Amino acid sequence: MRHSAWIAGAGMLGAAFLLGILSVAPLPAYAKGAPRADVLEHCSWNRPGADPFMGDVVAAVDRYPDIAPQVREQLKARMRARQYDEIVVISRDAIRGKGNYDARISDMHFGPGRVCRNVTRSGWSEQMQERGLVYCVQGACILVPTVCRNVSRITQAAAAGPRGAGAGGVPGGGAPG
Repeated sequence: MRHSAWIAGAGMLGAAFLLGILSVAPLPAYAKGAPRADVLEHCSWNRPGADPFMGDVVAAVDRYPDIAPQVREQLKARMRARQYDEIVVISRDAIRGKGNYDARISDMHFGPGRVCRNVTRSGWSEQMQERGLVYCVQGACILVPTVCRNVSRITQAAAAGPRGAGAGGVPGGGAPG
């Protein structure tokens, strides 16, 4: 009896050791899914840079499943190569650049794996501005503000009025980070 208790204890210790080792071992690439993101329906981006995105900026594009896979791959390739379309100026009520964009910013990745679906910049003063890199492929546009690396989506607006007006969309649309 004494030996069987010792053998059982040693077996349990060995199993615990193996589980401990396996828990820190990296997963093979095919077993890794996209990290689960905490999704917030509404939030404000009133302090840009306060909670910057800590994840892989390029990989975040894969969390937009409504963008066609081949378009996501093209966006990611351009992002890896830093081949952005333009640098825009983000203000409280607009996103201005050479292209026309709606003011709304959505699906912003920020902090350690959080996503905000609907973002507001309503706490910004009229003078407050940030800059961001814009990547567009076949109508799908990604915005990466330089202050925080937050990955988000914007929409190209129909060309109406003077080029570069950038107005339209939801006033105060924005996000966290």
